[in-house]
Amino acid sequence: MQVRRITIRVPPELHQQLSRLAASQSVSLNTLAVEALEAYAATLAAGRERFPLRELSALLAPAAEAADLTEEELLHYARLIRRRIWQERYEKAIQSYSGHQEPG
Repeated sequence: MQVRRITIRVPPELHQQLSRLAASQSVSLNTLAVEALEAYAATLAAGRERFPLRELSALLAPAAEAADLTEEELLHYARLIRRRIWQERYEKAIQSYSGHQEPG
């Protein structure tokens, strides 16, 4: 199998989190990243919703108005929610994937 190299830059906190997760799954950080990218690509290919920021903002607008949030604050919270949803989907995909592997 031919492989290609990419370089990604992540915040130190995310790197630590991914490193711990890789260790808990007994895989390399590279393997974990490849699996995560595969799961994400499969999600997009299946046409699943990514929760675009504009849609999240529209859904949260009534609550934001009631809480007297500015548009900037609303966008900030929409980003946090989108990241949390992505994180939950990612963790579920990794757990599902590692559950299908045979013990090594």
